[in-house]
Amino acid sequence: MSMVDVGLRYLRIWRAAVGLLATLGVITSLVFVSPATNLAVFFVAAFTAGAVCLSVGLGRDLPTSDLLNMIPRGAVLGGLCVLSICGYAAAIGARTVTLLLLIVGVSPPVVGWMRSGRADRPARTLPRRSIRLPKASNRQLNAVQAEADPAADWPMPKYLVAVVRSVGELTDEELCLAWRRSFSQLQRAMGPDRRQAMADVRRAYLDELERRHPDSFAGWLASNPRAAGNPARFFTYRADH
Repeated sequence: MSMVDVGLRYLRIWRAAVGLLATLGVITSLVFVSPATNLAVFFVAAFTAGAVCLSVGLGRDLPTSDLLNMIPRGAVLGGLCVLSICGYAAAIGARTVTLLLLIVGVSPPVVGWMRSGRADRPARTLPRRSIRLPKASNRQLNAVQAEADPAADWPMPKYLVAVVRSVGELTDEELCLAWRRSFSQLQRAMGPDRRQAMADVRRAYLDELERRHPDSFAGWLASNPRAAGNPARFFTYRADH
C-alpha cells in the first residue's frame, strides 16, 4: 500500500470519527440546551460560515455552480459544528477545549505537516532530473508540443506523460476550469510528493495554454494574475466577466 493510499484512508477515518463526535455533540445540545438558544446559535453560525465560504469562493474566482454548492453546505456544516461544541460545553464544560485540541492535533493536515518535518528543518527543493522520452512517445505528444525537437529533453517526470496527453484533449474553457480547480487541489494535497505532483500538473496546464495561445498567454501574465484567478477571459470568448 502506497503512502498516498494510507493518507486517504486516514483522512476517511478521521472524517468519520469527527462526524460521529459532531453528531453526539448535536444530540447533547438538543438535550441540555434550550431550543431557542439552539436555533439562535445555529442560524448565527450558519450565516457566518456561509459568508466566509462566499468570501473564499469570490476570492478564488470560483464559478457560480461551485459557489451554489459550497455556500449552503458550508453554512449547514458550520452551524452544526458550533451547535455540537455548545452541546459538549454544556455537558463537560472546559474539557471541550481539550477535545477540540485533540481533534485538530490528529487532523490529516497537522499529521502531514509533522511527518514532513517542516517544523525541524527548512524545506528543500529536490533536484529535478530531465527525462528523455523515446521517439514513439514524442510522436504521441505532438498534440501538446509546439514544433518540438524529437531529440529534446523533457524536464518532467514520467507520470506526467498521461497528464499531458489528457490536457491536449481539453477545450480552452475546460482547460481554464481545470487550472482554477487545481489550485484548491494543490492546497488540499497531503505530503510533499502529492504537492509536487499537483504543481507539475499545473505547469502542464500553463504549458498547454501557452502552446495554444502565446499572445493571450503573455497578456495574461502581464496582468499579474493570482494563482487561483480565472484566465478564461484571455483565452475564451464566452467567459463570464
